[in-house]
Amino acid sequence: MTNATNKLASPLHKKFSLGISLKLFLAFWIVILISVLISYLVTMQFRHSPSQEQANPQQLKLLSMYTEKLANKKQIKLKAIQRSFDRKHHQMLIIKKISNNKVYAPRKRGWIEVKNYLEKHPLDNPVTIDFDFTKVTSSQPIVINGEKFQLFIASEMRRKRIVSWVTQLPLAMRLIMLLLVSFLSCWLLAKSFTKPLIALQKASESIGKGKLATRITKFEQRSDEFGALARSFNQMAEQLENNITAHQRLLGDVSHELRSPLTRLQLAVALAEKNMGNSVEQQKHLNRCETEVDRLDEMIADVLTLSRLEHNQNVFDADEIDLKDLVEYVVNDCQYFATSKNVTIDFKTEFSCPLLADSKLVASAISNVVNNAVKYSPTNQVVTLELSEKDEQITLTISDHGPGVPDEMIEKLFTPFFRVADGRERSSGGTGLGLAIAQQAITLHQGYIVAQNQVSSGLKVIITLPTLLKQNKTNV
Repeated sequence: MTNATNKLASPLHKKFSLGISLKLFLAFWIVILISVLISYLVTMQFRHSPSQEQANPQQLKLLSMYTEKLANKKQIKLKAIQRSFDRKHHQMLIIKKISNNKVYAPRKRGWIEVKNYLEKHPLDNPVTIDFDFTKVTSSQPIVINGEKFQLFIASEMRRKRIVSWVTQLPLAMRLIMLLLVSFLSCWLLAKSFTKPLIALQKASESIGKGKLATRITKFEQRSDEFGALARSFNQMAEQLENNITAHQRLLGDVSHELRSPLTRLQLAVALAEKNMGNSVEQQKHLNRCETEVDRLDEMIADVLTLSRLEHNQNVFDADEIDLKDLVEYVVNDCQYFATSKNVTIDFKTEFSCPLLADSKLVASAISNVVNNAVKYSPTNQVVTLELSEKDEQITLTISDHGPGVPDEMIEKLFTPFFRVADGRERSSGGTGLGLAIAQQAITLHQGYIVAQNQVSSGLKVIITLPTLLKQNKTNV
């Protein structure tokens, strides 16, 4: 019953849940509307009110001249007078009919406040009224066309700030403007915040569907937190793709490498069964079976070692060791195999090299490289090991006189199951995992391993590890 309820609730939740874009938009919009409303209320408290002051002498003189000119005239067109006055003096002539308080003012936007003020306030004496955006000077009442009028001169309307212009608009228009401007601003702001998140969501879903090459390219150039998030995601996706690709390649390589010894093992078993009565032939094929089983065991052990090193980063038993003593131990151990090929391993050093490391892992890495050098060295040659220390770095160089490696394949040497044709073919034995294991072990100790061809002949492998002093500084 509970599961059925949850299944029904899930679609309803998706249907009625608000996306983050809409949530941000509504939040921004409400905040802006409240802020504008508070600002409007505060502004209204300090809004400039028209004030009366002493009449401007120049405008008063001009009014007196027009008052005398128009007084007691019978036929006058008020609009014609206003147009003529505007052209001649570049000022507005406002006429008020005193009997009904009707004001003949310009129909231009912004003069409504002046018109309303003059209709409501009778002015018996000449004064100048300051409306903040213009000044209006009144005259004494005169008689025109048999009716009582009053003249006003208003200077040209000063260029108003946008706030003053908005305040002159009708209330409904102001509300519509506020809604439109705030709507667009909040929507753009919400979209700028949610676009990177939506891109991240889509990229995550794409990677979840197996499209490991997915990257966020549109926002990674941004210098803010969203740009950092996009770069971190791309870095994670790239690492994930590399890991999965490496694992798939390793699985394919393991499958391929296991097929050959298994095929030979099956063939040897079949031949042993076929020669049941012939003890000599049967023993020969059984020995072959044992050899192939040993190869399979070695390969599986190496694969497990490589997998453990790749998946258990920074997890190993570290003790203070002397790399000089450890290399001497490895050289003595590898010399047994080298003697069978009449190859000599030469290692000379006079100083100790203390470091913090897992002796088994480091010894395994060095042993893999040394055995590899011995394996591909011609008979009666020398494999040289040199140990040095500089700038808090310990360097171990292993050089052989074998056929070397083509330059274009140097970087692939540490790839699992990689073998070079000619001098380093499959018939030479090994699993092709030795150098890959060595690289993982050295990397685990914050070091690095590289290979390069020598000028004359042979291959040189350089292992670099931090000294104990540098490790202590890093830990501090």
